[in-house]
Amino acid sequence: MSDEAQSPQPAKPAGPDMHRWALGLIVASAIAIGLAYASAFLPGGTPGWAPWLFMIGTSVIMVATMAVGAARGGSIGRLWIPFSMVLVIVMGGFGLVLALPPADPGDPELWLGLPPRAAVIMYGIGFLPFFLVPVAYAWTFDDLTLGEGDLERVRDEALRARGEMPK
Repeated sequence: MSDEAQSPQPAKPAGPDMHRWALGLIVASAIAIGLAYASAFLPGGTPGWAPWLFMIGTSVIMVATMAVGAARGGSIGRLWIPFSMVLVIVMGGFGLVLALPPADPGDPELWLGLPPRAAVIMYGIGFLPFFLVPVAYAWTFDDLTLGEGDLERVRDEALRARGEMPK
């Protein structure tokens, strides 16, 4: 009997396959971004919905890419909480940038030394997720990284692939 028949295959975890779901979101977001770009070629200029569609597509594609990278065993586990927070922060920040009035060069208003739209991009969309994501990975490190048993199984499979017997 072969080794494959003797060793039980790990059961597929219950729940949705996060890779497939996140890749679907990436494709849908890319289509949304493409539609937003293509709308600039419509007669009469860019429609008012195009920047909002671009904002949604860009925000979702960033978080879906993080989910693809973090998925293990068909799930992202507790990372759905910080990933959802990042999505809200990024989407809210881009939405605020679109909703804010343009800066007045004659009487500039500054938020922490920057025009309001630039401040939202730098401090809200840039820095908040920059601090949130590493904390989230540290919070879930033990759950989502390879344990000693996983490493041993990988080593055994590598030895089998080379034709050697595992210890």
